[in-house]
This record gives sequence, structure tokens and C-alpha cells, in this order.
Amino acid sequence: MSLAEIPSRLERALGKAQSGVIVLAVAGLSSDVAKQSWLAASSVVTLSSTVPSTSATALLTAVTGVPADVHRVPGTVYRNGSGLVHAINGTPAIPDLPTVLERHGATVLARELDLLEGTWAQALLRGCTRVPAPARHKLSAQAEDPPLLVANVVADLDKAQENSRFLWTYVNIDDHVHRHGYDESVHEAMLRLDAHASRWAAKGWTVVAHSDHGMVAVDPDPDLVEAWDAIVREECVIPSGGAGRTRWLYPKADRMEAVFDRVATTLGDSATVHHATDLGLPQPEAGPVVAVAASPRFPIPDPSVRYEHGGLTRDEIDVPFAVWQAVQ
Repeated sequence: MSLAEIPSRLERALGKAQSGVIVLAVAGLSSDVAKQSWLAASSVVTLSSTVPSTSATALLTAVTGVPADVHRVPGTVYRNGSGLVHAINGTPAIPDLPTVLERHGATVLARELDLLEGTWAQALLRGCTRVPAPARHKLSAQAEDPPLLVANVVADLDKAQENSRFLWTYVNIDDHVHRHGYDESVHEAMLRLDAHASRWAAKGWTVVAHSDHGMVAVDPDPDLVEAWDAIVREECVIPSGGAGRTRWLYPKADRMEAVFDRVATTLGDSATVHHATDLGLPQPEAGPVVAVAASPRFPIPDPSVRYEHGGLTRDEIDVPFAVWQAVQ
């Protein structure tokens, strides 16, 4: 079962809902943490994230129901035209795909996503009624304090229920987990979210919560970071792309297999090396030589973070899908 099933699951929920459906898109939450925290949910099952396991790819799959080789956003950074584009901050060309939010007239509390001006956010939230986001400095403060974040999300959802029966909101614990992991504040925030979901269910709402990916602890090896940069500099036509713990290269035309072998030898047991098509990654967006992390030592793009995602481990790929059924 994958994130691509979410649109059909939401449509079934809408067909049976009393007051309506609330969707909590919780960024960066692992399935294990959700199962420890969402104790009052009617059900919590595990879905598979996308490859790479990153928000840009996963959230678009979760609202369109199609994989990356259809929506053409295979990661955070990828080839678009003659150069690289950043999916979230840039203006990549994205196919005109309907979303479950658009089809059913959702009201979205997009929060940080509402401040993005690129084409990715437009594709994700197209056709929806948007509740204006809080000021950027308020969102930043909330991202540093998960219980405060949940309190503000809940307050906004309580207000929005008066005017819509299909609500979708972004819950950004991703920034906090990158820096601190799944600490006590994350568990406390998810317990509080569980309590409010139960309260909404008691009022007749069906509440659905899901994540986009989980995270794992990282400790990138500076020598491997330097070696990766050397391969890009010496063997490739443009910088590398990918997302966190899955990265790809764009080798010169006559250096494809040589680069494959060099990456495999250089990264050793810190990674597995693949051809992009073997992972279902679209071409030419994804580079044809793909390295996937197999240890914390993997050379991630941002060595300053303590937790990262994008790879294929269970803790990154397994994501929760929870439902609090409306009380009859």
C-alpha cells in the first residue's frame, strides 16, 4: 500500500462523513512514532512513501494519486530543461494533474506552503480555498516548538470548520526533527494532536492523518562528502540532484559506466548504487547514476542536519495513515 492510495481513501471517507473530513498532512513523522502517539485512532496502518522519500515527491503523489514518473517531480533537486531546478522553491514544469483537494473543493490551511510562490505549491494546492498563513516569523517560532505548533494548527482548524466540510492542513514537524530527532516534544505534540482528533470525531468529523516520510539519524563522513564533490566536478555536466539520502549524478555521455563504478567504489558500504530506471525514476529529470544511503556516513547535501530522509530504509519509507472515525 502506498501514498498513491490516499486520494481514493479520502473520497471514500467523504462519501460517508457526517460533519466532514479533516486531513492532517504531518511532514516528517515516522510510522513508529505515530503508532506510539495516536492511541485513540480507530486505525493506524502503514503506507509506503515514494522514491526518494521526500516531501516534494511524496505530497504530490498523496494528492494526485500518481507516482513520480507521471507527475515528474522525482525529488527535491532534479533536471528541468538544460539545468537543475529546486522543486519547492523553483518553477519546474509540472503536468496539469487534478488533485483530490481540487475535485472536492477543499479548504486548505497550507501554512508554510502558502508562502511558496513556485509551481510545486501551485500544483499541490490548485483549485482550493486557502486560509491565509500566519506571518513567517510566527511559523518559524512554531516549527521550533512542536506542542505550540499543534496548538496553533488546532485553533485554526476549529475556526475553519464553520465554513467547510473538507479541510486539509500542513503540520510541519519536519524542520524540528531535522535538528533534534523524535524527541519528547514531538511525542507530546502528537499525543495532543491525537486528543484533538478524538474531540473532532466526537463532533461528527472523520479525521485522517498521514505523513510523507520518516527520518533517521545521520553522521556524514567529511571524506565521503569531499569525494562526492570531486566526482561531480570531474565527471559530470551539471551538479548532482536528488533528496537527502538518495542522490543522483549527470555524468558526461562517455563516462556513464565509469562513473557508476567510481561511485560504487568510493562510497563502499555507505551506499548502494543503481541505474535510475531500476528505481522507477523518470528520465531525464533524475540523473542516470543513483546512490542510496546504506549507513549514517552517506554524504548528504547538508551535513549540518542531525536527522535526514530520502532513502529506502524502513524508518524513512514507512509512513502512517490514521483514521479517527466520526462518532455515530
